[in-house]
Amino acid sequence: MRNQHRVKEIIERYHQGKCTAEELEILKELLSNHTKQALLEDVYDELDEVTVDDALKAGKDQLLRRIVNDPRIAKQIGSKPNPHKIIPFRAWSWAAAAAVVLLLLVPSIYYMFGPDRSVTPDESAQLHLAITPGGDKAHILLEDGTIVNLDQIQGDTVIYREGFSIVKSKDGEVYYQYDKQDKPIQQTVYNTIVTPKGGQYRIALPDGTQVSLNAESSLKYPVYFEDDERIVELVGEGYFDVAKSHRDGKSIPFVVHAGNQRLQVLGTEFNINSYDKYVKTTLIEGKVSLESLTDGHQPVILKPNQQSIFNDHAFEVHDVDPLYAMAWTKGNFAFQRASIHEVLESIARWYDVEVVFKGDFEDTYFTGTLSRFEDIHKLLRTIELTETIHFKIEGRRVLVLE
Repeated sequence: MRNQHRVKEIIERYHQGKCTAEELEILKELLSNHTKQALLEDVYDELDEVTVDDALKAGKDQLLRRIVNDPRIAKQIGSKPNPHKIIPFRAWSWAAAAAVVLLLLVPSIYYMFGPDRSVTPDESAQLHLAITPGGDKAHILLEDGTIVNLDQIQGDTVIYREGFSIVKSKDGEVYYQYDKQDKPIQQTVYNTIVTPKGGQYRIALPDGTQVSLNAESSLKYPVYFEDDERIVELVGEGYFDVAKSHRDGKSIPFVVHAGNQRLQVLGTEFNINSYDKYVKTTLIEGKVSLESLTDGHQPVILKPNQQSIFNDHAFEVHDVDPLYAMAWTKGNFAFQRASIHEVLESIARWYDVEVVFKGDFEDTYFTGTLSRFEDIHKLLRTIELTETIHFKIEGRRVLVLE
């Protein structure tokens, strides 16, 4: 098989939830074309040889299940009641095998059969390389592995599960509602909302807490919160407007785990950024308690307009203008003497581009506010006005030049 390195890369990207929209569209097109299935049998036997990742080999059945049930590739989940039962693997083993082989064959088949001839090569290249701002894109991963693509579901849709439903209202609001006739699920059931590169989303958690997720982030939360604590797990960046919750006259704490940091709050607004090795927590309103999950240090109390930077060992607290931390929720990038690496990483996540630094920029900083919906060429030209840095765009790569 040609281009085995690329094959391995695509498998790993799907396994990690990082497949591009283009790769998913190609896979979807191939799955719907029965005339090409004659190619599949010989290649499927070579899957273990091509897939060198031991974790992928061990979880091959689960990977097949995810591909076949992925609504971005297969049938989209609609608004009718869903029995949420997964078909046994043997019942769709051929379809699953075809799905993975098609995934393996994406590069070679695509070039073998070629793009739509109604689109010229130049137009096709321009469509592929066009860099546009991100938007409202996310999916919810359910406990049984089902994926609900929120940006592909129309408003006024209800997705039925056992004892609860996920609702997308006419105005795009996503929230949970419960069937009063059903008893709460006994075991803890988790859902996870995930935003890709170039995506963001706002969701109301089961307790009414409003969470905005920035690009390339995820939030894991229980469908039913416990009576004594409400615990969620964040990767990436999220802005929280926590709903107050009481039981028997006592407040139920809201807890966020981000890396090795634990944040506890009774009701407040805050932003957590955990993209890199540091966890930055900025308090907008109320009061929060921060502590490490790995040592026994005393908790750190944050007050409004304070930011904590946690490096797994210690907390550094500073007074800040919280507008910089929450600017992304208002449609802006805002930086105050931020390293150019931090600036470009934020832009790369939102515009879904690769950034390559051609030089040493350790002492290069940027201060300013930029629209997240600006044309990327204009946005980069604004940064170039500092006269300390220059950019060149090659396809979907942004070269950073001295």
